[in-house]
Amino acid sequence: MAARYIAIAEDLQARIAGGQWEVGAFLPSEPELASQYSVSRETLRAALRQLEEAGLIARRKGQGTRVVRLQPAQEFHTKLSSIEELAQYGRTAVRSILSTELVTVDDGLADDLGVPAGTVRTRITSTRQEPADGGRPLSWAQVYLSPEHATLISDELRDSDRLVAELIAEHTGRQVKRVLQHIKATVLDGDAAKALGELPGSVALQLTRRYIGTDGEILAVAVSTHPGSRFVYESVLERS
Repeated sequence: MAARYIAIAEDLQARIAGGQWEVGAFLPSEPELASQYSVSRETLRAALRQLEEAGLIARRKGQGTRVVRLQPAQEFHTKLSSIEELAQYGRTAVRSILSTELVTVDDGLADDLGVPAGTVRTRITSTRQEPADGGRPLSWAQVYLSPEHATLISDELRDSDRLVAELIAEHTGRQVKRVLQHIKATVLDGDAAKALGELPGSVALQLTRRYIGTDGEILAVAVSTHPGSRFVYESVLERS
């Protein structure tokens, strides 16, 4: 069975790469594919799991199997254990600023930012590209900071790959003491999907980071979204 499902997965991958199904198109149903390859549905599903893990297809119960890319996704692994490593990641993953605007924080965003609803914040929307992956966007991020801090770093922002919080700390004479991070599963909305070259509704990981100074003030909050098919976040737990 193992050899059979792998062979089926390789054949389906070749058919997808060859353009038999375009991105966004649906594969034939499981019964149809199982009949084509003369195998059980269990064997066929094992083959489809291989394609799903490679980031080629997305399966949803009751909707079918949809092609989401023509070539296997290259995963981006990030392993961060300190603020220094996080700052270094900011320097190696190239940032492209998409927009800078003033927004009024609503109830849904207030908890994430740690400010009352109605507070005005500057929102910086950007993508990060990894040069080793051919410059493909690996994240879509929105960073929220006070308008005063945004003014301080405005001249440097577009030409610097440093973290926004790091720039603020330098201009204010403060230091980032802690970074509180929250990770959750989500799906890509239209703006994020377009920026990342993915299909809307695709599974993603969302990382929310609060950068806190030595005086306890939140210097910036970054909400970054990563394609679930090609992003892996690693952490190490050690016994104290």
